[in-house]
Amino acid sequence: MNSRLGSVLLSLLMSASVMAGEYNLTVDRVEIDTGDFVKNGIGYNGASPGPVMRFKEGENVKINVTNNLDEMTSIHWHGLILPFDQDGVPGISFPGIKPGETFTYEFPIQQAGTYWFHSHSGFQEPDGAYGSIVIEPEGREPFRYDREYVVQLTDKHPHSGDRIMRNLKMMPDYYNREQQTVGEFFSDVSENGLMNTVRDRMAWGGMRMMKADVEDLQGFTGLINGKGPDQNWTGLFEPGERIRLRFINSSA
Repeated sequence: MNSRLGSVLLSLLMSASVMAGEYNLTVDRVEIDTGDFVKNGIGYNGASPGPVMRFKEGENVKINVTNNLDEMTSIHWHGLILPFDQDGVPGISFPGIKPGETFTYEFPIQQAGTYWFHSHSGFQEPDGAYGSIVIEPEGREPFRYDREYVVQLTDKHPHSGDRIMRNLKMMPDYYNREQQTVGEFFSDVSENGLMNTVRDRMAWGGMRMMKADVEDLQGFTGLINGKGPDQNWTGLFEPGERIRLRFINSSA
């Protein structure tokens, strides 16, 4: 009887250890090379993007986050169902993580799928503080695959997030590289007529917008898993294999 009880207890202990995972993350100053330019940024565990964090549905996770910056930081677990005080939004769910301190997030994993994590402090996220999350389901997947890749899409600009915001506040079209010229005005007059061209310019002027103002920030480099176009991130596979791609759009 004692032997059977001991066996049951051992089994329960082994099950509990499987259901609890502990992870460590550091928030660091890093160098980011896009292939077009190199800039200083912020990353996790010494790199940007940070690691792919892998959880299992049903487990309880403990994530120790150490802030190696000289400013406050935080981590928001984007899309995860968790207690509000673990959500990582400074001033709402918790105060934030001070320089040199370690904050431990603890929450149950209640879902499966593809998610991501990022800083919720200042402009640290567009400056490189992001990473991906893969959560395996408790049961069997409804499909089979031979291998998988996370494909995390983002972008980088040579300027820091703080500098970009400062420039945009000073001049909304600061980064607009397609502003119209006097020559284009006369070309439009030739094609569309004087009054139509003047009305068009006055309409845009009334909206306080440039005609080419389709986005407020130009000059960035698009990245896949931290690699620029010339660096050519590559996912290898064998002919005939079934590949699962987990796409995350974390562009700023």
